[in-house]
Amino acid sequence: MTFSVNATSGLLQASTPNSVAVVTPVNAQTSSIPQGTNALRLLGVARAVSGNSTGDAAVMNIINSSSWVATSMVTANGQVSGVAGSIATLALGLFTAAAAGGTAIVANAALSNNSAAGRAIVLAASVVNAAQTAQQIYVNVGTALANSTVDVFLYGYDLS
Repeated sequence: MTFSVNATSGLLQASTPNSVAVVTPVNAQTSSIPQGTNALRLLGVARAVSGNSTGDAAVMNIINSSSWVATSMVTANGQVSGVAGSIATLALGLFTAAAAGGTAIVANAALSNNSAAGRAIVLAASVVNAAQTAQQIYVNVGTALANSTVDVFLYGYDLS
């Protein structure tokens, strides 16, 4: 995050890469395509998603994008009974509609590589080369793990 003083109002402004469009001039011409928004970035996040029971466990809002393509889901900070531990048997997926409906952004799959405390894994998106416009993504638990929680992150390209 950077801070600057607005020359017109004199107020302090904060900016981040997600809120600033970057335009790169080419020779003497100026590109009208804001390249800074089309980068691979975090599209959504759901913290402390409960894996206690099957079904929809959380709703993830898409962050500042009207059209996007998913590339991967990252799971991290797995806990069992409030302590970092293996969540390898927990299976979850990301969908554009409730009850594992709509498009499967990431199909339900066991988090088998989350077998140690402090471990994070990356699962590739199930749907590729397809722009999405859904503004909410449902985190669906396919196989439950009692007393478990996990953080879920969705990464992809912002096409808007």
